[in-house]
Amino acid sequence: MTKRRAPLSVDAALARIAGHIPGGFAEMARIVDRNERLVRKWGDPECRERMPIEDAIALDLAYRAAGGDGAPIFEAYAAKLNHAGTDFFADQIALSRYAVTLIKECSEAEAAVVLAAQPGATARDRAEATREIEEAIAVLNRTRLMLGALPVRSMTEQAVAS
Repeated sequence: MTKRRAPLSVDAALARIAGHIPGGFAEMARIVDRNERLVRKWGDPECRERMPIEDAIALDLAYRAAGGDGAPIFEAYAAKLNHAGTDFFADQIALSRYAVTLIKECSEAEAAVVLAAQPGATARDRAEATREIEEAIAVLNRTRLMLGALPVRSMTEQAVAS
């Protein structure tokens, strides 16, 4: 039975290489000096066997040597790394979005205060400055709360979690 391969998975990368290199999986096994069954298992997420980095490089290079474009295993790994990083760093990404809003709101408040401090400023200018300050304070408070809720991770914890 043929298993469905997720695009940009190691399984799809191995299949792409096997489909391009003359001799397919048998030739791939010869290139990395492993048995064909093991090379096929490297793509199965349900198997514990994982491809050594040296073998991944050798197979990507063999693919290129056979006229292939790109590096299928490297591309699959890069996609997995990007996906894992997005999940792992989601809270920092959200905080950076708050930071953009915080910078914008504080800058608008500062500009409004400068205008309200000018000679000839009106009650409307002062009301506008007050409104902008209140908006900035609200964003500052939300950002403060978010900072307090962020988990503190050491570099080791970050590397292990990935």
